Amino acid sequence: MISSKQKIVVQTDLYRCGKGFVIAAIWLAAIQAFFAILNLILGRIGWSSFGSDLRGIFSSWSFVLSLVPFFYFLIMPYSTFKWTIQNGISRKTMWRSQMLSAVIITLVQEVLIVLFEVLADGHPAEAFIVNSSVSTWQGILFELLLLFEATMTAMAIGYFFSLLNRKWKVIVAIGGPILAAFCIYYLTLLLIKLGVFQFIGSNWSIDLSGQAAKTAIIVTLVVSAIVWTLLMMLVSRISAKHMQLRRD
Repeated sequence: MISSKQKIVVQTDLYRCGKGFVIAAIWLAAIQAFFAILNLILGRIGWSSFGSDLRGIFSSWSFVLSLVPFFYFLIMPYSTFKWTIQNGISRKTMWRSQMLSAVIITLVQEVLIVLFEVLADGHPAEAFIVNSSVSTWQGILFELLLLFEATMTAMAIGYFFSLLNRKWKVIVAIGGPILAAFCIYYLTLLLIKLGVFQFIGSNWSIDLSGQAAKTAIIVTLVVSAIVWTLLMMLVSRISAKHMQLRRD
């Protein structure tokens, strides 16, 4: 059972994230419907194409839904911290509540994405039957893991940036990617000079057509995603523990 304070945080996260998606979904639906009707009036498309254009709204909703939680947890951590502290909610409770929010939102997110993709197909019943294969369910579970990984990454970045004042946010936001690009560039040059890529190309060949190779790749991707997700959870936990109210 979760406490009343945790319920407040979870309900707020669900409301804010849901509100953001609804607003974006309404705007996208209105824009796509407008252009579909305009093309129909101008004779650029027929009624069959008009129906396909309208079903494209569901594809747009699926895409937007995959982004909304990421940007929510990227932007809102400090705002959430301020009102939770003002309402007597500790940092630990706040972080645990947001972890629970992230799990619930990711589950709802995946269910709706699958639903929108089925509706966008145009044949919901047939699509559901076809998509009930084992491989498809494995794909859904992997997609669920990737969505949660993205949410945890956004939360870790959001919490970390909440530790910085405005000046350092600008410095890190601009300097961080530039520094990373320089490091990657010079590391690549170093590896080329050392002949690492030539060695790999001549001595390491992988048969991607074999089932064992495919299984190894899948396992590697899953393990990497899990390890990265746990690392991001740790970063967000440490950052949440040291968050302070700022004057700027």
